[in-house]
Amino acid sequence: MRLSIRIDAPDEGDPPSPFPADTIKKLERVFEEEATHLRKELEHYSEAEVSVSFLSRAEMRNLNKQYRGLDEPTDVLTFPLWEEEEESALPASFGMLTLGDIVICPEETEREHVTMTRRSALCLVLAHGFLHLLGWDHDTPEKEEVMWERQELLKSKLLNAAEEVF
Repeated sequence: MRLSIRIDAPDEGDPPSPFPADTIKKLERVFEEEATHLRKELEHYSEAEVSVSFLSRAEMRNLNKQYRGLDEPTDVLTFPLWEEEEESALPASFGMLTLGDIVICPEETEREHVTMTRRSALCLVLAHGFLHLLGWDHDTPEKEEVMWERQELLKSKLLNAAEEVF
């Protein structure tokens, strides 16, 4: 399966992508390699796409308030396109699959993850968002433990790929 990361063009005032174009290609390869291990049904698709947007703290705060009822910025929000009644259900048709949107606030990511390098923190929230797009969750202690382990592994792979280019 071929997986593409589409970086949405920032609106005026939005932060630009912190990942150069050649880094995005490396990150796509990591997601491709991991996708069917994380969600077996993805092997039926020839292509998949993930949209990534970067927002300011004010924009992220508004989005977090609108969708989660929390009047504060957050580092990452994820909007899977294939959810039914709290379950992630991929469509039956094969071919191109748009998984959904990962929205990142680089400024909040740096603020929330002060013990990490900027690159490491961005790879962490990207991994976190990708897992959510594939239906992973951390709403119970058991699921949280499994997701955090996989998230750390995916973050490390993304970071290694990003370091090859940075």
